[in-house]
Amino acid sequence: MALAGITALPGDTSWAVGSGILRWIADHLSVEMITVETGAGKTTVLFAALAKHHYCCTVSQREADKIRAYLEQIGVPNDKLTFLVGSTDETLSRLGSNTLFDFAYIDGCHGYPFPALDWHYIDKHLNVGGIIGMDDAQLRPVREHCEFLEENGTYRLAGIVSFARFYTKLTDQNREWIDQAYSRAKKDPGDWRLLTRIRRKATKWLKPYLY
Repeated sequence: MALAGITALPGDTSWAVGSGILRWIADHLSVEMITVETGAGKTTVLFAALAKHHYCCTVSQREADKIRAYLEQIGVPNDKLTFLVGSTDETLSRLGSNTLFDFAYIDGCHGYPFPALDWHYIDKHLNVGGIIGMDDAQLRPVREHCEFLEENGTYRLAGIVSFARFYTKLTDQNREWIDQAYSRAKKDPGDWRLLTRIRRKATKWLKPYLY
């Protein structure tokens, strides 16, 4: 954390999302929804309280235990919540094919490739018409995946709240590049002419300043 200029005192630290994000999520939830998130905290309590059933992916059993204890205090049934404890590259890949979601929120590990990896597994289980949120779009690994979602045409931007971006799924995603508008953005993805290389370099330099 010190390398990023962030100082955290010993003990529990809250990295909770803001009230605006919680309100946006609450406004788009219904009691019939099955939901999932990577990361755990206030959003976990919100999903568990308002959705039909919620799946929460966290690497910390202690987080899971504290959230369950709080839900018990406020009267939310614990059987409305399933914790998947461990790294999401292992836990999400083990989801059964019959597990389908209506709302997803990605706010776990923000380092490359996890934002895209979490989406990769969740997207396979997200119903068409479902919503997915990407938290901390100011960070490059998240921001660049948001660019993919916005350019590819299989998701539509539904809302921006602080650094979180929410998308509605329009259709199932084909994984091969020839089936992706994002990958076919240029007439010839293998074009290495001088003008093309200059454009690519300029785009790479400018992107960090566009947010």
